[in-house]
Amino acid sequence: MFAFPTQMLKVFKDEAIQQQFEKDGYVVLPFYTEAEMEELNQLYYRLHPKSETGFFPSTFSQDKNYRTEADREIRRICDRPMEHYLENIKTVLGAFIAKTPGPESGMCVHQDMSLVDESRYTGINIWVPLCDLTVQNGTLFVLPGSHRQFPTYRGSSIPEFFEKVNDAMIDYLQPVIIKAGEAVFFDQSIIHFSPPNYTNDIRIVTNTYFTHKEAEFRTYFYDKNSALQSVEEFEQNDSFMTDFEQFGANIHDRPKVGKSLGMVDYDFPSINSEYLEKHFTRTHARQLIADAVPKLETEETHSPKEKNIFQRMLDLVR
Repeated sequence: MFAFPTQMLKVFKDEAIQQQFEKDGYVVLPFYTEAEMEELNQLYYRLHPKSETGFFPSTFSQDKNYRTEADREIRRICDRPMEHYLENIKTVLGAFIAKTPGPESGMCVHQDMSLVDESRYTGINIWVPLCDLTVQNGTLFVLPGSHRQFPTYRGSSIPEFFEKVNDAMIDYLQPVIIKAGEAVFFDQSIIHFSPPNYTNDIRIVTNTYFTHKEAEFRTYFYDKNSALQSVEEFEQNDSFMTDFEQFGANIHDRPKVGKSLGMVDYDFPSINSEYLEKHFTRTHARQLIADAVPKLETEETHSPKEKNIFQRMLDLVR
């Protein structure tokens, strides 16, 4: 089992920003210009398949040309603002994350998958909306400080440490309400989620992943049929995020790419409601979300499938 480094390697040029990031697990900073956002919007509408709806990152697409061109162009446009804020890093991925209107566009409470050896390095996302964010269009909610609760190996096959309190967790998250072109830089291990988009417009976000210049890619898999207190570690190359075909399908299966480095011990940490109460502050986020989404009984346009999904979402936040 690994331990976090006693001192996080610096990535921000500004020491005050670095300290805030280390404390909270995220920071909000200005990022895109109007011209850059216009270019990104045009890129999205040129590349994104019209058939893809709900919550849909470009990394989920089975069209490698889409994944690759979105990655290349988003990284190119991000070069200017990243150079302004960051040092000694490498950019690994640029992607779109779209939410079309409707109840299927929500994203559950989660931590992002491990992508580096977190005993030495930090994986960081730059999440930037191309429209002003509101609770109604599915803004990001985060749990400040949750990135350093436990050293965890994370992946779709690995149980999350908050699994037993997943539903209750929403009430401790806080919304990040930002303007178009502002960025949320967040540690991949911070707990976050976003409700569905219930406006009439697509919510488009770019997400750029970076890490320390010398970091190597690592991913992890847990065989749920095994009784072992361990996970399998895989070495991946820097093109993993665009090469990996399992994001949109078979994500729970053992990775079909990468080199296995064998098994590593893992104690599968777990928390209960008492731990939540002791370490975090209630924000009453579920009521905020329930007040923001339309009432089910007035939404006559929903299909039966949508109504079932919508009702589950309302049951979760009420």
